[in-house]
Amino acid sequence: MSEEVGFVTMAKVERKVEEIRSIGIGMLGYAFMGKAHAHAWKSIPTYFWPPPALPRLVAICGRTKEAVFEAARRFGFEQYYTDWSLLVKNPDIEIFDNCGPNNMHAEPCIAAAEAGKHVVCEKPLGRNAEESRRMLEAVRKAGVKHMCAYNYRFVPAVRLAKKLIEDGLLGRIYHFRARYLQEWIMDPNFPLVWRLRKDVAGSGPLGDLGSHIIDLARFLVGEVKAVAAITQTFIKERPLPEDPSKKGLVTVEDAFASVVEFDNGAIG
Repeated sequence: MSEEVGFVTMAKVERKVEEIRSIGIGMLGYAFMGKAHAHAWKSIPTYFWPPPALPRLVAICGRTKEAVFEAARRFGFEQYYTDWSLLVKNPDIEIFDNCGPNNMHAEPCIAAAEAGKHVVCEKPLGRNAEESRRMLEAVRKAGVKHMCAYNYRFVPAVRLAKKLIEDGLLGRIYHFRARYLQEWIMDPNFPLVWRLRKDVAGSGPLGDLGSHIIDLARFLVGEVKAVAAITQTFIKERPLPEDPSKKGLVTVEDAFASVVEFDNGAIG
């Protein structure tokens, strides 16, 4: 029995693997989200079998040569770049996965689409509506597949809520309520990192956290018809990362709230 399990069954599995095509992945960004996405790509055969394609980690890109080399080694990428324009031109890459800071979303994604790559981008798409609109127009014009990494859609509780709504078990939806709280910038001595700078991030928790809430609202309830919102920056100055004895201006909000009306008449 052990021989049958160890040799016959596994041989069948190996033949199946050989029949599955590989798909080349090129990634921009190697920090927190780059690490998470690299792990996710490598985990696809574990959670989805047989997968439609086996991800091949072709190349990763970042600004600092030493750091991106180490990331390529740790995450299992074959190559590394410090110039994203070279990454998107690599013929072995079929999917461009953008895990970079917000100011590095628009131009690399647009160039990748123009090069015929399918595009996965971290949220928020762009720093503002104009950048996001250009990105959408580029992928539509190129005819490539495209998506934004709204992972909360796949949380089991959210999937169950979606099914309950679609099956009519909750009746008509009248109200949607959501809160997303994080405490990592509550300390006024927390440094002025890029997420607190409008030129890099574009927005604060509105784009970083609120984008998830907006996506789940649309996913579960439907499109938004009207919105009223307010933002506030409670801690207006923070220590500079390079010199904590000096402070710089926080140029994004650190809190926001909104009320919305949906197309179906629900409010939230």
